[in-house]
Amino acid sequence: MELRTFVRHVFTLVALVNCCGSVDAEKLRLCLVENMHTAIRVHSLCPKLVALNSPIACVTDINRFSCLRRLTVGEADFTVLEPEDLVAAAAYSEYNVLVTNELRFFPNDKQHFQMVALVHKNVKHIWDVKGKRFCHPGFDVSNDWTKAFSIYFENWIIPRECDPDKTLLENRVHALSNNFEMACVAGSWSPDAIFDGQLKSQYRNLCAACDNPASCYIDDKYHGREGALLCLTDDVGDVAWVRLDDTLLHFKKEAVDKRNYNYLCSDGGTRPVVYDKPCVWISKPWPVIVASSHIAEKIAHTMSLMKNTTFGWEMSVLQLMENYHISPVSTENLETPEDYLGRFPGFMSGNNRASCRPSRRVQWCVASNLEERKCRWLREAAIVYGVEPPISCIQETSRASCLDALRSRRADIFVARPEELLQARKKGLKSVVYALSNKKQELNKIAAVVKHDSRFKSLRDLKGAKACFTGYRSIGWNAFVATMRHASAGKWGCQDAQAVAEFFKDSCVFGLSDKSELPANLYSLCKQGEAMGDDISAFDCLTSGLADVAFVNLKAIEKKTGNFDSDHDASENKGYKALCLDEPDAQKTGPCLLTWTPFGAVIAHENITSLRREEIYSMLLEMDYLFGATLPENMQTPAFSMYGTFDKVRDVIFPEETRHLQLHGRQMQQVRSYDQIVEDLLKQEACSAASRWISHFPGGMFSLCMAVLITSSQFLNC
Repeated sequence: MELRTFVRHVFTLVALVNCCGSVDAEKLRLCLVENMHTAIRVHSLCPKLVALNSPIACVTDINRFSCLRRLTVGEADFTVLEPEDLVAAAAYSEYNVLVTNELRFFPNDKQHFQMVALVHKNVKHIWDVKGKRFCHPGFDVSNDWTKAFSIYFENWIIPRECDPDKTLLENRVHALSNNFEMACVAGSWSPDAIFDGQLKSQYRNLCAACDNPASCYIDDKYHGREGALLCLTDDVGDVAWVRLDDTLLHFKKEAVDKRNYNYLCSDGGTRPVVYDKPCVWISKPWPVIVASSHIAEKIAHTMSLMKNTTFGWEMSVLQLMENYHISPVSTENLETPEDYLGRFPGFMSGNNRASCRPSRRVQWCVASNLEERKCRWLREAAIVYGVEPPISCIQETSRASCLDALRSRRADIFVARPEELLQARKKGLKSVVYALSNKKQELNKIAAVVKHDSRFKSLRDLKGAKACFTGYRSIGWNAFVATMRHASAGKWGCQDAQAVAEFFKDSCVFGLSDKSELPANLYSLCKQGEAMGDDISAFDCLTSGLADVAFVNLKAIEKKTGNFDSDHDASENKGYKALCLDEPDAQKTGPCLLTWTPFGAVIAHENITSLRREEIYSMLLEMDYLFGATLPENMQTPAFSMYGTFDKVRDVIFPEETRHLQLHGRQMQQVRSYDQIVEDLLKQEACSAASRWISHFPGGMFSLCMAVLITSSQFLNC
């Protein structure tokens, strides 16, 4: 080791001793995001900090907002945030943190980047822009390019439209279309491909300046940062919304004559590019280190020791900080998030957008304190990343109360579990979007399971057998009843409890609270005092020999039985198989299922307008894109996680297995979905109600009653 290097490390150790008391003192805890993009780096570098006796130790969590929460409750000391995250921190005094350092690519660059409006020299004033040709980098969102930057210029020059007959997105597109003769806004406009196509078909002039106007896709020559500049300097457009650093590089690389272009200024005038005095509209801050206020000074001092470090624990810490090639630069003073962001022109105002009146806000119902906290964090994340319409979190005392809140229009949406979907439909609620996995194998798959050597070969064979259900009118119960009724051409009785009791000799239906009105053989197999059950309880009922068949979710029991997606003879399922309605064809592959369900569904009132439904659906898809399980390629760490654990608790609002939201749950088209089962059951209940109504009349009036009932479309649907 060179003498200079040795001396420098000695001084570093001395400084750390002075700072922290001793190298063995309590370590400073750095909160890091661990996910599929960062796991290798975290797992390789964090142990090095321990081995090198670093004064810094790793704490991991699933997103940046979770790390911010850890700071507020004392479980970590500092973390790395994007400037958008600081906007959320600035909104609440409870986040008592201070900005200690900026993580710059280049030490002398005071901001990440600056946005300018570049125009041809024939544009002299801001009012000359109307009717011109606009080069826009696109509506796409990334860590660097959020909606605040995408819409800042157009919001400045175009009055916001709030037509109640258009979604908020279409209002934006309509305003752009009216203000410019043509434009190139290539790439995705909406996360919903159908709505995206409809908008591009209706507002064709916003694609007319693209290299391929018919497609207007992300691969267009004039899409993105470089594309917007090419659009202008190829003389396709008159005005471009671009980054200043990109502009200077492009002009140099392409040998563009600066005399042909001006900067358009926010005061309405222009300034020649050759003057080299750009008019900056909005600046992007660097990512920053934030620390709990009581320890911020120590963090800032420790970071100051890490400049120009090329090896040792210091280098490992730098590499852990979001994979930036960075230089930690101390802020002039320790600053609150709001004070720090106030130093960057336009940034705070760009993230505080005016809303329409009346508000399009979506009231999201939650049923616990934990759900309310997660919903509030999701709300903040959605706001700073420009998701519209914004959400409000409405807390009710129970999940049933949330269903009632939607029915009475006190709330707009709620994430329902599969077992709640029938009750939701009875209350006039419908699914807006489904919570699904990326794989068919991970769906909730409901089946009638028997032992492999069972004498029962089909559902029809089960007449007179013994059965176990997870609950009365559970998904398994409902799926069996609907399947048998559908297959019996109307001969299956309207009363489900009576029909099941007549079909099976004995049963155990877990969780029956009021047995007085139900046939005794529905609970004759249940043990004394046995209350609620689940799929494992029902399956144990089968494996113990108590029952011949169990109606269960295969997903819940595959850990015991193996993969039920193998051949129907269950030879690989450790002695169990799923029954088909009839004996299966020898060519059939995969298990026989009664139905399948998503992990959950976002539901709303069935009578909301198609426009409101589209707006809510698009909002949810945008949240899924930004905060879902599959991150965009240009986002290595999420600001927030919709589906992951929250405060170390699983299944808060959304089931943790959720990987994406989908409009139509058509993942197993050969098997009836639970939505179809629910619709059948609703018709069955109408049939049952009609039967009970007829029974109240004397026999001589039956013909009259039937004449009245035949006119009822609801009865005809039976």
